[in-house]
Amino acid sequence: MNEHSFIKAVHRYLPSELFRWKIHDTYAGGVPDAFYLGPASALFIEYKYLKKLPARPTTILRTSLSKQQELWLNRLHDYGFPGWYVIGAEDRCILVKDTQRVITTARFLRDCISFKEAACQIYAFVQGEGNE
Repeated sequence: MNEHSFIKAVHRYLPSELFRWKIHDTYAGGVPDAFYLGPASALFIEYKYLKKLPARPTTILRTSLSKQQELWLNRLHDYGFPGWYVIGAEDRCILVKDTQRVITTARFLRDCISFKEAACQIYAFVQGEGNE
């Protein structure tokens, strides 16, 4: 699996009526991979996929998150807009909803969820279910 197929695997579980935009912008660097829109909120997500998790629990996961992507996510948070960072590995992923993007193998394994659950959380967020 690669990043593209990872995103498709999550999107497979999203309801068809949910507005989603898989962004491919070759002109503006750092733009998140996807945008979702519902009646309660909009959401940007940057996806990264690891072919294999490091074996050591204390190892920090190394993804290809660029400085521009990090700047986009930080600016979204600074301005009060939701921007998530989603890391996938094998058939699981972790949703990072804050600016703490240093994720170890142990944290991934502790907090990981299925692709289906990730889709459910995306949908619930833009629908306003459980939003504060």
